[in-house]
Amino acid sequence: MLYLARPRYENRIWGSLPSGEGTLPVGEIWWVYQDDSGSTSLKGPDGRCSTVADLVSRGRLPGDTRYPVLLKTLHTADRLSVQVHPGAFGGPLFKEETWIVLDAEDGAWMMGGLIASDRESFVRAVDDGTAGDLLMKIPLWTGEAYHIPPGTVHALGPGLTVLEVQSNCNVTYRLYDWGRLDNTGASRELHIEEGTDAVDWSSPAGPIPLCSEEDFRQLAASYSILQVQGDRPLALPGGSVFFLSSGEASVEGDVEAPACLLADSDGGEFDLRGRGYVIEPGRDG
Repeated sequence: MLYLARPRYENRIWGSLPSGEGTLPVGEIWWVYQDDSGSTSLKGPDGRCSTVADLVSRGRLPGDTRYPVLLKTLHTADRLSVQVHPGAFGGPLFKEETWIVLDAEDGAWMMGGLIASDRESFVRAVDDGTAGDLLMKIPLWTGEAYHIPPGTVHALGPGLTVLEVQSNCNVTYRLYDWGRLDNTGASRELHIEEGTDAVDWSSPAGPIPLCSEEDFRQLAASYSILQVQGDRPLALPGGSVFFLSSGEASVEGDVEAPACLLADSDGGEFDLRGRGYVIEPGRDG
C-alpha cells in the first residue's frame, strides 16, 4: 500500500520560506522521519491514517525500532553552520547524507573538506573567526548531487533548495557559525570537543560528487537512491520512499510536487508524470 506523507515544517534562522508572523522562517521540511519527538503522519488511499512509527512497530516498514532513513528538504536564505556528523570511526552513532540540488540561484555554493588543516589549527581558526577559510568552496548548480560521508566537515550556502537523504541519526556537531547570533541575540551553541573528535583528520577529502546511477545506488551504506523521470508507471519496492520533485503522480487522484510517497512492505504502484527519487533503506539500514 502507498501512503502520502504529511510533512513537518521546521523554523531555522537561515531559512528562506515564510512562516507565521513573528517567527523564524522555515528552513527544513521533514518528509519522512521518526525520532523521540514523533514520526511522519501518513494518509492511505483508503483514507485511513497511520504513522511511520506505527508501520515500523507492525513490521510493515523496515527498522528494528525506527525507520532507517530521514528525508528532508532544505531551503536556505543564508549559509548554514560548519558542521560534521559522527560515524567515521565506528561506534553507536552513524550519520551519512546525500544532497541533491533541486534548485540553485546563480552563484550558489557549498563547502566541504578541509584545506591542509589539523585539529589544533582548526580550533584556533574557530577562536579567531577564520574557520571558513579552511574549507574548500564548491559551486552548485541545479541537478547536481553530493554524498557526505561521516567525518566530513561541510556547510551549505544560501540560495538553495536541496533534497537531503540521510541515515536516521539526527546528530550534527556544529563546529563554527560565522559569529552569528540566534533570534534572542545569543551565540548559537558549538560542539567543538565532540565535533573535532568526529572529524576524519586523516583525509581532507570533501563531499563526493554523484556522477552516475551506480554512484547513487552504491556510495551510501544506509540507503540507495534511484532517479526516475518521464510519463510512466512506477512500482515502488516495499519499504521504500518516493520524493516527487517536479510534475505529478496519480495515486487515487493526482498529487503535485513537492510530495512524498511511502510504500509499506507490500510495495505499491502509481503513474508518474514528472521527476523524482526512489530511496530504499540499504544493507546497513
